[in-house]
Amino acid sequence: MHRLKEISSKEWFISLVIATALFLMMGTLTALWNNPYFIRMTPVTDWDFVILSLESLLIGFFFGIQAPHCAVKKAGFGGIFGFLGFGCSLCNKLLLLVFGSGFLLTYFEPIRYYVGAAGILIFSFALYQKMAAPLLNQVNIKTEA
Repeated sequence: MHRLKEISSKEWFISLVIATALFLMMGTLTALWNNPYFIRMTPVTDWDFVILSLESLLIGFFFGIQAPHCAVKKAGFGGIFGFLGFGCSLCNKLLLLVFGSGFLLTYFEPIRYYVGAAGILIFSFALYQKMAAPLLNQVNIKTEA
């Protein structure tokens, strides 16, 4: 909590701008709302919006808050899993090419929200590592000789 007090209003603003832009871009890309560019082949549920909202906020804070330490690999995996959690399984051409529509609808679609939740947890841990590192580095241990 101490690190949250150190975040400047500029960093909060940048984080919210990034989160909002990501929410709009990714929601349009995955056709969570009707748009003339993309058509979704699986139904949209409330969980899609929850996962998209949380992923957008986490990504916004991760890139908006300046810190000397960064957990890029964890953030990358969290972002990918989160995207798979709210994205349309059949619209993802890479998944469709590798696994086929039968596999995706039978095996992946039922666990899609769990994959999204795992992405949120991984990304949350990456954000925690990024924000906690400056506090851990500030610890000064004084010894007497």
